[in-house]
Amino acid sequence: MVQARTELRHPWAVPRAQAGAIQRLLAAEVRLEPLADAGPEAPRIACGVDVGYSKDGRHAWACAVVMDRRFRTLETRIVEGTPDLPYEPGLLAFREGRLSLEAIEHLSTPFDLLFCDGHGVVHERGLGLASHLGVLLDVPTIGVPKTPFHAIERLPAPERGSVLVYTKEWGAEGAAVRLRSGVKPVYVSPGHRVDLSSAIALCLAWSTGRHKVPEPLQAADTCSKHARNRGQAPPGGYHQEHGPMTDGVDR
Repeated sequence: MVQARTELRHPWAVPRAQAGAIQRLLAAEVRLEPLADAGPEAPRIACGVDVGYSKDGRHAWACAVVMDRRFRTLETRIVEGTPDLPYEPGLLAFREGRLSLEAIEHLSTPFDLLFCDGHGVVHERGLGLASHLGVLLDVPTIGVPKTPFHAIERLPAPERGSVLVYTKEWGAEGAAVRLRSGVKPVYVSPGHRVDLSSAIALCLAWSTGRHKVPEPLQAADTCSKHARNRGQAPPGGYHQEHGPMTDGVDR
């Protein structure tokens, strides 16, 4: 099981000023370092986490999906609850971070890499959702959102594997990456314990080219939408290749 560092846990429903202070404090814990995308040192088990919301935004379903390198689902966990804050730019973690963390902490399958639908270090205080969760859990984490943190003027070529690196005015680097040919790119940034080149390579390694995002994140996105639309896990539960079924919804 992957659990958050006790000494870094903090409240989530906080005023903006306090949220910013927490982000600056945790940003000092971020480490960017190489991580292999192939070979014996590469991550063998990855988790994707995503959150779906009710139409009024007052209810949410966080879904964490664990996969192996053959893209077989090993475990799925859904946590249902209430967002801690309304959406506000730069504070996504304080809207859905607690629910995401709870879904991950309910997993019984350990993993080596985490993909999030949120930015990493490409954030005005250096701590987007991916970095926030990565630091709390102390696992290699990559941010793979579908929209850039700020407007960008150029895009990579339309073929899968095309990359355009961009540097923000405060020095943080991210990249627009095509994981599927002919569709909009995603905006990859290191979260924690991964550098940018490793993050790009790992996104490609954990992508089949059939979807816009890496497979574990696509599975989490699909799962959260099912949970949102049905108000529960899909009928029949979630298949798990290795270990017990995890077809419940934690409330």
